[in-house]
Amino acid sequence: MPKEKQWNRYQLKEKAARVRYWMSVLDKLSFRKKKPLLGTEMFLPTVLGDKRVLAYNMNNPRDLPLYINMHGGGFIMGDADMDDPFMAKIAEKANVKIFNVDYQLAPEAPHPKALYDCYAIAKYANEYPEDLRIDPDNIAIGGQSAGGNLSAAACLINRDLKQFNIKCLVMNYPPLDLYTDASLKPSPRGSIPVFLSRIFDACYCNEKDNRKDPSISPIFATDKQLRDFPPTLITTAAFDSLCEEGEEFRDRLMEVGVEVTHKRFRAKHGFNLKPGADADESWQMVIDHLKKHLFSEY
Repeated sequence: MPKEKQWNRYQLKEKAARVRYWMSVLDKLSFRKKKPLLGTEMFLPTVLGDKRVLAYNMNNPRDLPLYINMHGGGFIMGDADMDDPFMAKIAEKANVKIFNVDYQLAPEAPHPKALYDCYAIAKYANEYPEDLRIDPDNIAIGGQSAGGNLSAAACLINRDLKQFNIKCLVMNYPPLDLYTDASLKPSPRGSIPVFLSRIFDACYCNEKDNRKDPSISPIFATDKQLRDFPPTLITTAAFDSLCEEGEEFRDRLMEVGVEVTHKRFRAKHGFNLKPGADADESWQMVIDHLKKHLFSEY
């Protein structure tokens, strides 16, 4: 396997464009029909400007808990639309309101822009609960893949800023170590190719040494930082190069006393975005986690 390379920003933009192009080709070849969105498009006037979200259950007149979801896509692809059908189900089954976030993508917007987008939306929700009809004391945050990374990082920066209370956290197959070269991670059949993981990591943060920052690679957070994490749900996939780091993070949280729920699925990365029994079970775990921790005081 060739060694990891250092690319300039123009090379990164070119590589990201190629990845997006081929992913769009594969999507078209799947012949999947694009369904109407179930969420309501909103643009929230945050401190960083108007940020797009897909919102769910907002017509409910009750002040309900809020779940803030971040999509996956290696930090360089995707949007809130890809999680739309699953968020609609969670909103209904868990009886929560949801903001499904469109954050800025790398490499055009490298770290920390996506993270700050997500944090700004949570901060806005906490500051305007009456307008949104949400319960600001019961906010959860979570996401798939890169979105799981952003969720953990949001918990870390909120630990220092203390601008709102995060009651629980959801991370589905998250990348938590962007510093370690992908060629040194497990590579079961069907896992993310090394060359693609390297592009994802470099696009999000091109300076290798900076990737040890816990807001980029939460696995490097100190025990003191992790001790303040909320109850956390982690799912990992057995045929995923990210499985070990997700489970190492689980162990570290448990060692410092954080309540953790975890399951390793015999599946590939992104498994719960496709129909199947594992996907159904994974989303039910999210629903159960939210109901347990967001309604404990009701």
